[in-house]
Amino acid sequence: MSEDDYTPPSTAPTLSLSPGTGAGIAGLVIGCTLLLSACVLMVFNVILFVQGMRDVPRDLAQCGGLIGTTGGAVLGLISVGISVRGWDATRRSGESSVLGFAAFAASVVGLGAWLIAGIDLMMILLK
Repeated sequence: MSEDDYTPPSTAPTLSLSPGTGAGIAGLVIGCTLLLSACVLMVFNVILFVQGMRDVPRDLAQCGGLIGTTGGAVLGLISVGISVRGWDATRRSGESSVLGFAAFAASVVGLGAWLIAGIDLMMILLK
């Protein structure tokens, strides 16, 4: 073994988050992403409602809309579960539970907005 084969130990700082903080950040990111995607979906819903289904296969659009809407709703439910778990972990550890509450609020609002936009999409596709 030569000196060229030796790699010194890493001195890079490590970052570790408590379970409550990590879950709070994850719930906040997923909830805000759902809220943003619901707003974008509503814009496309309005365009689709005004211009109609020009040369788009209706069956394929309905199947894709159902899969996408269901997937978004499941992601929203997972986000609510993660944020509740994070909120509970911060409460039990004595940390500030502001991040947990914010994650819960963002998850619930994102899930609600996504359900509204998804149901609106399905109503447009089924007309």
